[in-house]
Amino acid sequence: MRNQLKRAPVVGAAAIVLAVGVLSVGACDRVKNELLAPQNPGLVDQGAVGSAAAAAALKVGAMGKIKLVSSDRQTNARAFAWSSLWQTVGLFTDEFSNSDFQNSQNDVDARSMSPDNTASNYSRITQARGFVRDAIAAEKQYEPQKTADIAELYLGMGFIEMSLAEDFCNGIPLGSNTVGVVDYSKPDFKPLTNAEVYAVALVHVDSALTLIGSATDANSVAIKQAALITKARILIDQNRNQAGTAAALVSASAVPSTYQYLWTTSTATTTDDNGTWQFANSVGRMTVGDSSITYQGKKFATLNAVPFASAGDPRVPVLVGATKGLSAEDGLTPFFLQQIWKNRDDPFPMVSGIDARLIEAEARLNASDIPGMMVILNALRAAPPTIGTYSPAAMAALPDPATIDDATTLFFREKAFWTFGRGQRLGDLRRLVRQYGRTQDKVFPSGQHYKGGNYGSDVNLPVPDAERVNPQFTGCLDRSA
Repeated sequence: MRNQLKRAPVVGAAAIVLAVGVLSVGACDRVKNELLAPQNPGLVDQGAVGSAAAAAALKVGAMGKIKLVSSDRQTNARAFAWSSLWQTVGLFTDEFSNSDFQNSQNDVDARSMSPDNTASNYSRITQARGFVRDAIAAEKQYEPQKTADIAELYLGMGFIEMSLAEDFCNGIPLGSNTVGVVDYSKPDFKPLTNAEVYAVALVHVDSALTLIGSATDANSVAIKQAALITKARILIDQNRNQAGTAAALVSASAVPSTYQYLWTTSTATTTDDNGTWQFANSVGRMTVGDSSITYQGKKFATLNAVPFASAGDPRVPVLVGATKGLSAEDGLTPFFLQQIWKNRDDPFPMVSGIDARLIEAEARLNASDIPGMMVILNALRAAPPTIGTYSPAAMAALPDPATIDDATTLFFREKAFWTFGRGQRLGDLRRLVRQYGRTQDKVFPSGQHYKGGNYGSDVNLPVPDAERVNPQFTGCLDRSA
């Protein structure tokens, strides 16, 4: 089966199908077609949704669309094949550096994105909400007894919305169409602040938890664990003072450290490969980031960047391309290949028990309990959980930081290594500015960019111009963290 979603150690999770679509931001009519697309998923004709089998097929297709945040084989000339939100987040932050020749990719890397940049895959990701919405409606009508399936759809909806709020500017419309008709005067086409989008996401994740209730079958429990982690992330995104409440949701008894909700692919096709493997390892369009880079004989320091490529940390294994005769796409940038996902079908964890432990550790940080935070972080280092299929080696314990400020720096550095490449880094850097009071030039990659000019001051991704077909949207409300 294609594109199985797995929640380790649960076996036999639901299979999902990814439909390959076309992204276009050319003429207005084509943009409108983009926004209408969610009402017509294409896997099952909407007029044919009159049976349980058709509703189940819609659910399968919708679950595939949720994966678009991590990888997307876009075929349109204006799109970046295999790049999606997680790759853009990695490039925008310090996880990856640009090894492409495209100016638009360099703009992402240099934190100077304009709203005509399509790298973030915003349109396709927002369309995915429509696929999920349609599947929820069909499942409720024709298979209401499948509460776990409906809950999983609500979880996916909330995860997409959380991702949008973590990564994009204030001003995200969450509008929907009705039977293919768009009414832009509807209130839900109004651009929302990140805080408002988080609130919507939380409602959907809570819907998932309500549907699961006290069910004890393996599938329901696995979905509930994913929903609890997602809810905990949203709570901390909203306000770090909610970290204690968030941690209580994801205790080790509720979510073990070994837990993973995995997005997997099929070895029988290349249409749904791991996007980071494709975009970085296969075609060399981005290289693992570092705190300095030697480019065309000159060494450039990247201020605030974690030295992922040179740290030798077992959580982010790196292959030096030159040792294998491999070079970046531009032929100039030093090529460092991540080895967490070193094969095209290696699975991505959407959420995991690692995330749960990090939420608990941040709760200890926010309670000014540095020793308690270090107990959790050092336990992870002593017995590293698997990331996808990759198992990091054990690491030595770290000493307790002397101050809360030092503890904050250490926590987010540790989290950066544990969550590398999984779409969390931008949200964390924004929180360091928004919640922890640091300035962007002390948090984000800064200084002279190795491909010319200086890093910009962007702290989020712009909602792209494709959204301007909605007259209520006139651009980002602001670009603040």
